Amino acid sequence: MKKETNLNQTLNILFNRKSVRNYSKKEIKKKELDLILKAAIRAANSGNRQVYSIIVVDDKELLKKYFFGGNKALVFLVDFNRWFDLARHLGYEIEESVDGMRGFTISSMDAILAAQSAAIAAKSLGIGSLFTTKLHREDMNKVYEFLGLPEKYCFPYLSLCLGYPDEQSKLLKGRVKKGVIHYGKYQSLSQEELDEQIAEYDNEANHLGLINEQQRKEEGFDHYLSFYFANWSKSQPKQEIENFYNTLQRSELFKAKKFLNLN
Repeated sequence: MKKETNLNQTLNILFNRKSVRNYSKKEIKKKELDLILKAAIRAANSGNRQVYSIIVVDDKELLKKYFFGGNKALVFLVDFNRWFDLARHLGYEIEESVDGMRGFTISSMDAILAAQSAAIAAKSLGIGSLFTTKLHREDMNKVYEFLGLPEKYCFPYLSLCLGYPDEQSKLLKGRVKKGVIHYGKYQSLSQEELDEQIAEYDNEANHLGLINEQQRKEEGFDHYLSFYFANWSKSQPKQEIENFYNTLQRSELFKAKKFLNLN
């Protein structure tokens, strides 16, 4: 990635954000955590409803098992329970009026915006972060249990691990631009551009792959994306996938009546 110069403080933070997987034992102070949370809830949201929730995790065993050993973790939930409770408190029953698919999209959007704001705030304080959906690959019943989540109208959408980096590593992660950014209209990549992008992934200097060239060739693949599409993208066990969708179904966030507005 081309190094940018003469950046203001905000852009410098954004352009130097990176995922951190190794954390030191340095504690995140309450004041720092409060600032991160304050930044999170200041994020834009639909209709000023904030139909999401944030669980702060600081249990060391849970952090080690589910959150890469971070000092803290924030679990961002798609969550309509507070909103429905407010309505019932005022004598309204609004569950059946919520369009499931649209509601889930809005709530997940709110959660993502809050999570990204938290990550940027953490970076500004010198605290590293890692976004993860690891909870989706775990026993979701246990996840709901240790987080104390309501079964209905709530789903753990993504998590943000937080902690001071164990060491200062270089900013290596690459990004693809062509085919991601479109001006005016959507434009599919040409055959030549597809070949160019495959070569981008193959070039280790771009840091786009999950394995190096030697590992890829030992697996018998000429291209990194061939390895990815043949292996990595199909590696999730069937039981994990069923567990994920069964949990979503129990949440009733996608009930067909709400989803399709059927009688």
